[in-house]
Amino acid sequence: MLLTKALDDTPRRIVSLNPSITELLFIIGAGNRVVGTDVWSYRPREAMRTIKIGSFTSADIEAIKKLNPDLVILSYPVQRQLVEPMSSIASVLAVPMPVNLNAVMSSFEMIGKLLDLDEETHRIMGIYMDLLRYSIDLRDTLVVLSLGDYVIPCESSYIVSALDKVGIKYVKGLKCIELITNRDDVLNIVNRTNPQLVIYEGKTKVYRPQETNWISKPMLYTPNDTLAHFGPSFPLDIQLLINAIKNGEKTVRGTSSIVRPSLYDPWYRIFLT
Repeated sequence: MLLTKALDDTPRRIVSLNPSITELLFIIGAGNRVVGTDVWSYRPREAMRTIKIGSFTSADIEAIKKLNPDLVILSYPVQRQLVEPMSSIASVLAVPMPVNLNAVMSSFEMIGKLLDLDEETHRIMGIYMDLLRYSIDLRDTLVVLSLGDYVIPCESSYIVSALDKVGIKYVKGLKCIELITNRDDVLNIVNRTNPQLVIYEGKTKVYRPQETNWISKPMLYTPNDTLAHFGPSFPLDIQLLINAIKNGEKTVRGTSSIVRPSLYDPWYRIFLT
């Protein structure tokens, strides 16, 4: 992780353009310090009340200046173009896209230290990892994320790390994340890896058969922004995915990206009790 300059004091005014970290901030009790977020920071629902100052890849620099933050949190490398302009406003913490669960925990731990909330953050980290427990035995699974282009996670990704931990073994031979612009190239990887199951994260909340009818392998559909999010909701959504597989369902229902839970909803009870 990159912190562009030392903090003078514990941050009290935070702008977060990283939805996964935004959710963590609210869960560890720092939501009242969050003064601005991107439009994808809707977990928990309370984050939607913050001032929205950009999308995941762009930001309104002048609006952020008016918020007078002492810390701006970004996602790296997708937001690398924002590091320099943001550094002229406040200290910037650039959080790398996690390559495994250990990297997720490292990013959470760093946030806890910077905000002087170490104890609470470590408690949340323990619950997060406990939720990702071995509970199914499934071999040769492939994940396809539809994010405008298609993204296929590789062995060095937090998604594959989490699936492996719960007993969903990933296909072999994908060493790097694949960014693909057309269906034919996706099919080439599907044919080459020959998965027993393709977990497909779509563009919308609702399953649309036309999104996946070109893949002949057994499919499980997850709504958009489910596996693409590594905040505290991630292990809860993984549990829903496991239940869908065990029940022979074709769609994962009730994920955090659909219900957009409030801190006061049962969804977060395991973290907040």
